[in-house]
Order: sequence, then C-alpha cells, then structure tokens
Amino acid sequence: MNMKHTWKVAALSGGILLFGFGTSSVVASTYSSEATIHFETLVPEVKDPETPTEPLDPNKDPEDGITEDSGLLTLDYVSSLNFGIHTISDTEETYESLNNRPFIQVSDRRGTGDGWQITAELEEFKNGVSEEASLIGSSITFANGEAVSPGGTTKPVAKDPVKVIAGGAAQPVLIADKGTGQGTWINRWFPKEPVGSTNNSVTLTVPAGTATEGTHKAEIIWTLTDAPQ
Repeated sequence: MNMKHTWKVAALSGGILLFGFGTSSVVASTYSSEATIHFETLVPEVKDPETPTEPLDPNKDPEDGITEDSGLLTLDYVSSLNFGIHTISDTEETYESLNNRPFIQVSDRRGTGDGWQITAELEEFKNGVSEEASLIGSSITFANGEAVSPGGTTKPVAKDPVKVIAGGAAQPVLIADKGTGQGTWINRWFPKEPVGSTNNSVTLTVPAGTATEGTHKAEIIWTLTDAPQ
C-alpha cells in the first residue's frame, strides 16, 4: 500500500512552516494459513422411521431391509410387505399390510444439491408351488406417505398415493428437486387412524377370480436415480 500525505504551506514572517495531516496505515507484510477437515464415506446408519434421530430398532423392523449400499448417494433401507393369510374370495378384495412401519431411506451426501428420485415397480406375482404368474392385475397402493429426516431441511416430495400394478411401469415415490433432499430422508407409510393390527395405508388389491391356493410372491423393485425426472 502506498502511503499518502497531504501538505499545506503557510507563509509566515521568519520562515515557512509545514503542517502534515491525514496519514493512513501501512501494510508491512501478509501471510496465509490453512483450515483443514477430512471426511470419509461410510455406509449410512439406518434410522428409526418413527423417531429418525434414533437408530433402527431390530425388534420393531426387520434388519433384512438394510441394503448396505455405499457411496455418496445411497438407498439405505427398503421394507418388505406381508399381507397375511386369507381364504379365497370370488370377488375383488383389498388386504392391509401386517407391517405397521413400512419405510424406505435414502442418503444424499454429494453436497451438490443436484436432486434425485426413487421409483417403485411391482413385478408379476408368482405362485410358490408352480412358479407361474398369478394374481394377474393385482396392485399395491401406498397412501399417506410422509418424508421425515433426522436433520435435513430441504424436504423432498413424497408422492401420495403411489399405486404400482403387477407387471406394470415403475412409479415415482420420492422426488428431490434440485436444491432439495440433501442429507438422510425417510419416506414412511404409517397407518391412518385408528391404528389396529394391520396397516390401512399399504394395501394389496386382488381382482376377482385370480386368487389360487398357496403362497404368492412378487418383487418390489426400488430404484434410486441421481437426478429428478
């Protein structure tokens, strides 16, 4: 920095006097230092869907839903569904899930805010005895979806309701637009009031004439993409 001075000259008898004023400070030297922090990527902890600040309680939710997905954008947990044992009906029937705390969990630790999306796709049901396609035209509906987080503030959009048809197209479930969905988020489907032994927010509808004796299973494919669609 240049030092600047301003001077005025006054003519007096007996000589000339100089008066200085307005002098600014001078930078003698400049140095720099560093501030450092290091982060590592670990498999995210699965949280309790009811109290997201607490870890998953294996006495309340099955641990087989933990994916152990690793990276900066991960799908951490997906619930399986059990719709119980019923007698064959000759009319269309809707059955409630026995799981009162179904949820999925996603963690976005990229730090970019680029957004993401989760979709669900229901494959065809198969009879456990013959392994042939069964319950043709059945569908699962997820209602009263709610996105909660242990600490995130930019909430993604939980689609409500979400209906997936066996053998049909994937449907959007949870969408984080650009600038949202950072951190860990849970999409949960808790029962509507009154709470009973089954969950009336997650239901399976079976068309008339399609139910046959035996156990029927179908895979639910949950897909996480790295940008909203």
